[in-house]
Amino acid sequence: MIKQLKATLAVEARDKLGEGPVWDDSQQRLLWQDHGSGIIREARSDGAGGWGETRRWNLNRAIAASIPRRHGGLVVPGGMKIFLMDDAGALSSFAHIDADSELARINDAKCDARGRLWAGTLTSNFQSGGGALYRIDPDGTVKTMLQGVTLANGLDWSPDGTRFYFVDSFTRSVDAFDFDLDRGEISNRRTLVTLKSGVPNGMTVDREGHLWVAATGGGNVQAYSPTGELLTCIEIGTPGATSCAFGGADCTHLFITSRAGRMPDAAKEMGVDPKMMDNNGPEAGGLFVCQPGARGIPAHAFAG
Repeated sequence: MIKQLKATLAVEARDKLGEGPVWDDSQQRLLWQDHGSGIIREARSDGAGGWGETRRWNLNRAIAASIPRRHGGLVVPGGMKIFLMDDAGALSSFAHIDADSELARINDAKCDARGRLWAGTLTSNFQSGGGALYRIDPDGTVKTMLQGVTLANGLDWSPDGTRFYFVDSFTRSVDAFDFDLDRGEISNRRTLVTLKSGVPNGMTVDREGHLWVAATGGGNVQAYSPTGELLTCIEIGTPGATSCAFGGADCTHLFITSRAGRMPDAAKEMGVDPKMMDNNGPEAGGLFVCQPGARGIPAHAFAG
């Protein structure tokens, strides 16, 4: 039987496009960003069971992720560039991804256990196969890992580092790869699960190896076993669930980001129910939280 849960609103952020939550364990804080406004947000526990936004950085530019660095500050992919950001919000250029299309931009990114940054792209017109998946090493070297991607989204690794998971939203599927942690290489692509409702977006993996996938247009996060069995469904108060991450002092809180406003028409091409296209309710764009009985893994820091 599938466990049915409901998340509660933790922060009334009203993000245009909330995305990329990560738990920064060293500072006991959650970071996420509003793609639509160019804002990085920070939230912390209030010590009484609640959560509140404690800081924000308005960068006034495209932001795909905000990930802690091992040596302090954040690595911030945006557009097709990789920036380093200090605590005051000052940016310095670190690396650049070359792409054939001027319409391409990074959409999601995450670091593996060795501190390498992985970043997936899309094109603003959702050109079929116009995106790719890249690996950015700590020395700034950029390597293309996967081509022919249309809408790169969630990515993560199994706890033992032997599997890599990746979402191309236009396929409505989560794919698995064999992962060589030492070499940072992927191989043997196969489809693990295809969502029956909603479009897969951001995702995270817990300590037991279960996959938690935000379903945009489904208004929920769906949890799957490593073999693809649906185990849990967590509803939020708006159709546009975008991504999720475990955090909190014991990593038992699942944080879920969301969007506000109407989804792009391309969402209908991906199978979103027309009745789920609008996100105009009072909780749209909010940050949600739930304790589903699982424990996650803090974000891996960038080694560069």
